[in-house]
Amino acid sequence: MRPPNPFSPSFGISPPVLVGRRDVLNSFDTVFDNIRSPSYATLLWGFRGVGKTVLLNEIEDRAKARGWAVVSVAASGRRGLVDRIASKAAALISSLTHEGHSGPRRAVTGVSIMGVGIQTERVPIPVPDENGKPDLEATLASLGDLLAERGTGLLLTIDELHVSEIDEIREFGNVFQTSSRRQERPIAFVGAALPELEERLLSGDASTFLQRCRRHEIGNLRPSETAAALRRPIELAGTRIEDDALTIAVDASEGRPYLVQLIGYHAWDDTEDLERGISVAEIRRAVDDAIEQYGQHVHGPVWYRLSDLDKRFLAAMLTDPETSTIADIGSRWGHNPRSVSTYRKRLMSAGLIFSVGRGRVAFVDPSARRFVAARAAAEGFSDPAEPNHNRTDPTTG
Repeated sequence: MRPPNPFSPSFGISPPVLVGRRDVLNSFDTVFDNIRSPSYATLLWGFRGVGKTVLLNEIEDRAKARGWAVVSVAASGRRGLVDRIASKAAALISSLTHEGHSGPRRAVTGVSIMGVGIQTERVPIPVPDENGKPDLEATLASLGDLLAERGTGLLLTIDELHVSEIDEIREFGNVFQTSSRRQERPIAFVGAALPELEERLLSGDASTFLQRCRRHEIGNLRPSETAAALRRPIELAGTRIEDDALTIAVDASEGRPYLVQLIGYHAWDDTEDLERGISVAEIRRAVDDAIEQYGQHVHGPVWYRLSDLDKRFLAAMLTDPETSTIADIGSRWGHNPRSVSTYRKRLMSAGLIFSVGRGRVAFVDPSARRFVAARAAAEGFSDPAEPNHNRTDPTTG
């Protein structure tokens, strides 16, 4: 019987072997022993496909293993971030407590084996706001106090923080600071974001709370880490990979964790004789399949939401081998040069380009450049100065 594929190329799904993130995990582990640790509020930032969500999942698992409660939300640029956190926190209070027929809500803190009785504590019911929704500050205060009485704490995680939510992030940060730091409740926070948010933090046009967070850049894996992420799951599943095949896979992945999982997954499925092991020929086929799928999954959804002018901006960058100046892009773009900075911000927010210094930008990684080059040629944007008459509504940019 053929063994199951050990690789997991799905966004947010933990890989069979987590490598290269020990420093970040060890840094946050200090919070469980000391809420005054500087890591009590942590921000993870990095490009798509580097494993930020997987790292959040691992931190959540470690918190639960230490007896901490977890409230996890995904931001994704949607409105109502604060309300979603408050609602989940209120639901957690309900699950941790028992509602009596009358009187204040109480939580069980201990049971007497000899029948002396059940010990309880009073837990204030969070006061709703004028719209009938749970008030975040009151809810976090109640939940923090309840967990402190039990000798544990609360971990709040927010994935996909976005610059469009700066106002709500500020509101959340103010409440978190009051509930956690100032009132010394055991409440910790970890968020994840694209590099654009990091740039806004450094510019000063952002939340003071996020500026004070301990920040970790989540980058690509080192070659030795990439090799371990591929070899160890294969060997644990009972087969092997040729050394030359492993070298090809490591080089092709460029250390991007999601692409590593895709290569491993396709290599396993493409190998007819797993007892013999994974060969160079099979890994080459796997690399081709994985790179195509990576572009479709990571860059495709972003590309298809762009306007014609966005795409022409990106096509104008393809002339340069590495970085592009805003002035050069403007001269090639064939559109009002004064609009360049607006589109630069939009494409940074989309996660396709990033700033590499004043007046210069670059694609986030080689796979983004390859994907844009292929799509620009296919859709008629390869000459950025020429409008694409097969596309409609260029003014929506």
